[in-house]
Amino acid sequence: MAISAGMPDPGSSGRSKSERRRSNRDIVRISVAAICLVLLVAFVLDNSQTVKVGFVLTSTHISLIWVLIIAAVLGAAVDRLVILLRARRKSRP
Repeated sequence: MAISAGMPDPGSSGRSKSERRRSNRDIVRISVAAICLVLLVAFVLDNSQTVKVGFVLTSTHISLIWVLIIAAVLGAAVDRLVILLRARRKSRP
């Protein structure tokens, strides 16, 4: 019995090794994303209390999670700025 070109073998699932591997990667990515989402929700709920934050001239009461997020974003921005300045300094003759 001949198998026509392009048609999968009736006994196979019709997917190649690379497609199965890609599918497995997608399952792992979705699982990791779901775990990270659960951890993020737990982090937000655990840090929802209000704290007093002092600035140079004033102070305010704000949720702790916002303080942590703002600090993380500012830290990442400073990190990228330092990397950009180093790259610019190395590229100069």
